[in-house]
Amino acid sequence: MPVDILSVVDRSELFATLSGIDISVPGRVDGRTTDHAETWTIAHLLSTLGKADHLAFPLSCTHRDRPDSLVESGNVKIGIEITEAISQQYAAFSALAEREFPDALLEPAHFRWGAPNKSVEEMRGLLRQGQLSSSGWVGDRAEQEWALFLQSVIDTKLAKLARADFAKFDKNWLAIYDNLPMPHIDLAKAIAYLRPLLQDRWSRNPCFDGLFVEHGPVIAWITPTGSENLMLNDLWE
Repeated sequence: MPVDILSVVDRSELFATLSGIDISVPGRVDGRTTDHAETWTIAHLLSTLGKADHLAFPLSCTHRDRPDSLVESGNVKIGIEITEAISQQYAAFSALAEREFPDALLEPAHFRWGAPNKSVEEMRGLLRQGQLSSSGWVGDRAEQEWALFLQSVIDTKLAKLARADFAKFDKNWLAIYDNLPMPHIDLAKAIAYLRPLLQDRWSRNPCFDGLFVEHGPVIAWITPTGSENLMLNDLWE
């Protein structure tokens, strides 16, 4: 299941290899593992960067640990750490719904940034009620909370990157799959809120050279100097 590519010589061979990889992700109660999420994320990232001509060849990708993948692109070695941005409380809520309330209305606004943790019984109560009961988001609050969620994810991975047992390479990237319990957000506005939160992070040594956030149909590439939205190249549609 993990993505291991021995060597490909051009973009066509990369796409052919990637398209043969099973990137399906089971439900939370159906055997989903970290490997499923990592395979989805690295496969989408490589296909999207390849489509945008941001990869050099020959190229190989090796599954490993600390970081999760090593990509050798031309003469450059790139360590890629992979993670999912999600509220752990909402993940537990979703799993509970899958197990016990498969037809229930899921209301993510009960699991906003900074919301107090809920017990399992409180979650069951929300799933039983069958109607909306939260105040939702007003104005730019969803974009602000998205930025705070992302900052916490990045800070956790920066602490991991700083450990002596975390290998560093020519470039070090963090790839994030955005699975946050949020309404539709204006991504450009959300990134504008995120950038000042990261301002003092970029000067840390070590630090990630680039952040890649898969958000719906795009992957946002965020660096110390700017950001770019790459259209997701989905070879598995």
